Amino acid sequence: MENLLENIGKRCTKKPIPENPKKIRSPKPFKSGFKTNTIKGVIDHPVLHIPAYTFEEDESYVECRRVRVI
Repeated sequence: MENLLENIGKRCTKKPIPENPKKIRSPKPFKSGFKTNTIKGVIDHPVLHIPAYTFEEDESYVECRRVRVI
């Protein structure tokens, strides 16, 4: 959890989910419509109960495993 907190304030993008390894889709944008967001904090995902990032640009959250810090 500590190294997740180190990412607060950094920019990030979503990682693609490899449903089919032969077809790699580009990930959906964030709720804000942007391809990159700024990490605001770390919360417990309300459904999955694993760490998730919140963002400054919108009120969304994404599980930390789906985010790539840039």
